[in-house]
This record gives sequence, C-alpha cells and structure tokens, in this order.
Amino acid sequence: MGDDSASTTARPGSEDDRLLSEFGYRQELPRVLRFWTNWALGFAFISPIVGLYTVVALGAQTAGPAWVWVLPIVVLGQLLVALVYAHLARRWPLAGGIYQWSRRLIGPAYGWWAGWIYMWALVLTLSTVAYGGGFFLGQLLGWEEPSTAESVLLGLIVMAIFTAVNAAGLHLLRWVVNIGIACELIASIGIAVVLISLFRVQPVSTLTDTSATPDGVAFFPAFIAALAIGGWVILGFDACGSVAEETREPRRQVPRAIVVSLITVGAVDILAAVALVLAHPDIGAVVSGQSADPVSEAVVAGLGEWAAKPFLVVVVVAFIACGIAVQATGVRVVYSFARDGMLPLSRVWRRVSTRNQAPVYAVALVAILSALAFVYANALSVLVAFATGAYYVGFLAPVAALLYLRLRGRWRDPDGRRGLGKIGVIVNVVAVAWLVFELVNIAWPRDLGLPWWQTYAFLLGLGCFGTVGLVYFFATRPDRRFVEESVSMGEAPPPASAEQQSASTATNVGGTQE
Repeated sequence: MGDDSASTTARPGSEDDRLLSEFGYRQELPRVLRFWTNWALGFAFISPIVGLYTVVALGAQTAGPAWVWVLPIVVLGQLLVALVYAHLARRWPLAGGIYQWSRRLIGPAYGWWAGWIYMWALVLTLSTVAYGGGFFLGQLLGWEEPSTAESVLLGLIVMAIFTAVNAAGLHLLRWVVNIGIACELIASIGIAVVLISLFRVQPVSTLTDTSATPDGVAFFPAFIAALAIGGWVILGFDACGSVAEETREPRRQVPRAIVVSLITVGAVDILAAVALVLAHPDIGAVVSGQSADPVSEAVVAGLGEWAAKPFLVVVVVAFIACGIAVQATGVRVVYSFARDGMLPLSRVWRRVSTRNQAPVYAVALVAILSALAFVYANALSVLVAFATGAYYVGFLAPVAALLYLRLRGRWRDPDGRRGLGKIGVIVNVVAVAWLVFELVNIAWPRDLGLPWWQTYAFLLGLGCFGTVGLVYFFATRPDRRFVEESVSMGEAPPPASAEQQSASTATNVGGTQE
C-alpha cells in the first residue's frame, strides 16, 4: 500500500503518457499503481481462499487425497502462460489485456471474438464469486440454510459492495484489495503452518495414497479429471495486465506482477491444500462426500470452535477482495472494448468520470450483467462450468496468435529481437498445448450422474453466447467500425524520434508486426 504515490495521474508529458499516445490513446484513467498494488490485484483475483477452498471437497471426491498433486502441475502449466503474457504486456501495456493483445496480433475481427468470450467469462466469474461470497456472508450472519431468494439477496448485497468500491475509483479499490490480501495471506499461510506443525492427524503417506479414490475408480483417469478442477483454481493473473494503463512504468512493472502473482498464489495454494488434507480428522468422509465443508472442519478440529467465526470473517473478506478484482478486470475489458467501438452504446461504456477518473458506466454494466445471472441461481453450476471453459478460450486466444506469428517469422520485440528466440518458441508451444489440454479437459462431458444440461454446460454456454455474438457481429461488423471510429485508429500519434517510430511500427492492426 505504501509504494503508491498520492498523486492521481502521471505527470503531463511523462514517458508513460507518451507510450500510450503512440498506441493511439490518451491517458484517461489515473496512473497511480506501482508493482505492489498491481501484484495485489492479480493475487486477489486468483485468491487462495476463494479458488482453493471452494474446490477442496470436489478435488478429493474426484481423485482422493492425492488430488493435491494436480496443483504443482497446474501452477507449472499456468506459469508458461504467464511468461507469454508477461512478454505481451511488455509489448502492449494496455487496458483490456487479452483483448488488446489478440486484436493487435491478428486483427480486429479476431480481437473482437477474443474480447467477447473473455468479457462473458469475467461477467459470469463475478456472478459466481458474488453468489459464493453471499453464502459465506449468510453463514457469518447465522443463515445456515438460506432459501434461494435469501441466497440471491445475499449475493446482491455482496455485488453491491464490489460495485461501490469500483465506482468510487482506484484509490479506494487499492486500499480495500491490499487490506483484503493482507488478511488472506496471514490467514492462509498462518493457518496452514499451524495445522501442519501442531494439528496434523493424517500420516504424510496420505498425500500419495492413490488407492483412496472414491468408489475405487482407477487413479489415472480420476487424476486427469482432477486436473480440470485444478485449472479452476489458478486463474486471474491476467488481471495485472488489464490495469496496465493505471500502472506506472508498465513495461517493467506489469510483466513482473503477472509472474509473481501466479507464483505466490500457487505456493500458498499448495501449502494450504497439503495442510487441509493432513489436518482433517476424517479424510474418508471428505472423499465420500459426507463432509459438507472440509475446510472449516479441519480448521475447527485443529484450532477449536472459537476459530469458526474469525475464519468466516477472513473468508468473507477474501471473497470481497476477489470480487472487487474480478469486477475491476471486467470493467477494464469493457472500457477497452468500448473505446475501440466494439460494443453497442460504446460511447456510454467508455466514458470516464471526471470526478474520480473511474469508468463508472462500465462498472454499472458489468454489475448488472453479473447480477442478472442470479435469476438462474438454480443453474449456477452450469454458468460456472461455462465461465471456466470460456476463460481458457480467452486465455488461449493471444497465446495461439503469438505462436502463429512466431512460426511464420513475423514477430519481433520492440527492440528488434525475435522474442527470446528458440526458448520463446518452446515456451509458447508448450503453453498452447497446456491450454488446449485444459480446455478439452474442462469441457469434456464426463458421466457424473448429473442432468445432461450440466454435463454439456460448456458446449451449451458456448453455443448460446456464441450465437448472440454471431448475430451482433454480422449485423453490425464492429471490426470494420473499429477502423473508422475508434480512438486508436482515428488519431495520429504524436511526433516521435526515429527510434520511437521504429518501435511503434508493430502496433499496426492485422498481424503485420515489423
């Protein structure tokens, strides 16, 4: 918190402003963030408590206690993606991240589809976080078994908190997020260390017991299914790139924040998962599904009944910090999308308040769209499944596009290099392979005894949102309006030195890098 200056914008004519103007935009958002808060936003989005604690039971019910070994694999796979993102963030430190990278790599049509899927993934992820946060808020308030209407009300209350903080502007947002992750770090690491060192009741061999799968199913296919669950946990490091226009020295700070946020959350997730398995008094009940809330049970069994309420407070705070970060990311995607004329009523959604320099209309839009999902509260699991798969589609778009340009010899770094040479290509290839594997793994219609519409949730969601996108895309052709109307194409860049002109050549649309 202490490394962000009190000043609200970068100095007029600063290097950050000049960099943004070379991309065809003017500085509208307050450039006040530095490394710590940029990292904090990514950490809050990934959130060990929100991500891990909500899938511990599902992971154990899928592959037994040895499911924890999916986490190092997922962290390694996502680290390769993060390295590619860090490379792109250094190249194009712009609000909207994945959308901006995709359309500048290949072109406006490709970018529009990447942004469209990515936007809906964020909107539905926000619905999930708000609804889940409402559940824990209800427990904190004593609503043990709320009705559907009460659950929706709690979710709307949590959504209102997210929205109020984001609408108030970046200064309040960074304080709330920083406080939230400070609580989360202390609680996650502190509880994990205490449980492992003082209250371990399971032998260490439990972590490698591949025979303890539910109903005695074979471990390998169960482990592959658990990898899909692990893929739900480590998402959100792209949030660091979405606030690049609000970060000082973005070409240096944002890439670092992307990688460090992933590594720190991954380490905390692995530690916490191991602690929860070893400290749970009845791991068999977790695997069989008889344990309704294995996280709280492990904490209370180790620390005592007094820890139940304080632990719930930490969980609610973590959900609030996570939701604020998710909404902030979605708002920047909408703002960046609308700034290029890619959405209906783009002139409204791209407006920035002169009072607090926040895109308040985009904040309201994201909140309303997310809250509408509560109407289908009974089908929330379907929305979760689609959101996760859609997130991987969005993740894949710029990574695959960069690999395409690299393999065709059309990619250059701003300084003229080929982009880390063979090492960069290898990292890019493996990152694409990992994302394709996880996307197929998540979307695979496994027979889990669920209704057919839950089994095929991702494909149904993709068909639904894809059809809406097709209708709008071909009716209005936003990719063509982009050339005529967007700020980035309608304003000539300011005079630049020969070196700057050479470096900015790669910002042309259509995949014509150098």
